[in-house]
Amino acid sequence: MGISAALNGFFWRYIHGSCEGASRRWGKAIFILFLLFPGIGSGGSVWLEGMWIVAVLHWIFDPKTRRMTADEKKLVGVFAAYFLISAAFAFAHALALGSASGLSILVANLPFLLAAPIFPVLRKAARPGWTALMFAGFACGAILAAMIVTIAGQFSVELQKAGFSGNALILALGGLVSGLMCCHGMLFFSGRMRLLLAVGALASMYVMLISGTRGPLLSFCATAFVYAVVMGYRHFGLRHMLGLMAALLLVMVAAVTLAVNFNERLAHRYNLVVERLSSPADSSVGEDGIIVRLALYEAGWRAFLDRPVTGYGRQNTLAAARAQTEGLPERYFNYTHLHNGYLTDLVASGVLGLVSLLAVLVMPLIVFWNTRPVVFGAVLCVVVAYGFYGATNLLFYQDVATLLFTGVVVVCGAVQVEEVRL
Repeated sequence: MGISAALNGFFWRYIHGSCEGASRRWGKAIFILFLLFPGIGSGGSVWLEGMWIVAVLHWIFDPKTRRMTADEKKLVGVFAAYFLISAAFAFAHALALGSASGLSILVANLPFLLAAPIFPVLRKAARPGWTALMFAGFACGAILAAMIVTIAGQFSVELQKAGFSGNALILALGGLVSGLMCCHGMLFFSGRMRLLLAVGALASMYVMLISGTRGPLLSFCATAFVYAVVMGYRHFGLRHMLGLMAALLLVMVAAVTLAVNFNERLAHRYNLVVERLSSPADSSVGEDGIIVRLALYEAGWRAFLDRPVTGYGRQNTLAAARAQTEGLPERYFNYTHLHNGYLTDLVASGVLGLVSLLAVLVMPLIVFWNTRPVVFGAVLCVVVAYGFYGATNLLFYQDVATLLFTGVVVVCGAVQVEEVRL
């Protein structure tokens, strides 16, 4: 027996196993994937990377899993184009400057390439019930994240704000996506599942609040409005959906009010925002997040206008923006991005970079437009949430954020038609 035959036999016996067994393991993997992302962001990243390794083995030894549908090819195409365009600009400027410093920042966008082999493998293993597993994973993940920040908060303020996700913004992004998914799922499930999703939605709201970030809360409200309009117009009736959205926003206002009244740290952060908005030019106000962002936006826009086609390369984005300003404190530029995903890509890769980024956000909506409402709505939630989130923070170039986005799209590709595939 040759080495190739031995490896093939090992795969089919120990990794793939029976068709039902393989599908069951993939279903559990989906649940664990979304369970880990909100509170243990890097854990979710590692898990999805493990799913990629197993998918590659399926792709190698099972020829049937190599065939992509036309829709999968479109998604893989825009994902790959976005990464390759950003990499091309980064390497071109690295060669021009004679330095490879900073190119490691591209690694966080590798998941756009790694997603490719998972699409057909996961679709082929799909079984009825996977959609419920996906939503249960989001709900349980939000509850787990809420437990983590509550318990960790007894020992460390930093752990309370970020959990084990890496930083507060990533925790808030996980809460944002999980909360929207839970709210969306409540329209399609009943009984104990709906109760679980309701608890998950409240837990997500708590996680976003306790992280102390403000942008994700605004993104949640804006996404809820877009969701209500689109899903109301297409499926549920616009008046009904707008009423539900109003009720949801009232719950959020009540939650924010309670959090501010019972948590001094959160009260301080939100009061500073109010002070800053009422006195934009007052240097005595301790909140400078808005001023820093406006300064970065102006500097970034000037840098883009300086090189609208050739860009500066992703690793040189902040340096290019800094060169366009005079007299601003150095701390304004102690970041890896311009606090705006669209502007960051404009400076890094010019107009082509922005177009490829918009393609990543728009193509999933096009591909899933005519799928079942429960699947389309899930894609709508994650795409619109990321779209708003990226207006005040970094969109991608962060492994957890990139993997969460690609993970949702890949799983939705598998569950869009719940049929027995094997």
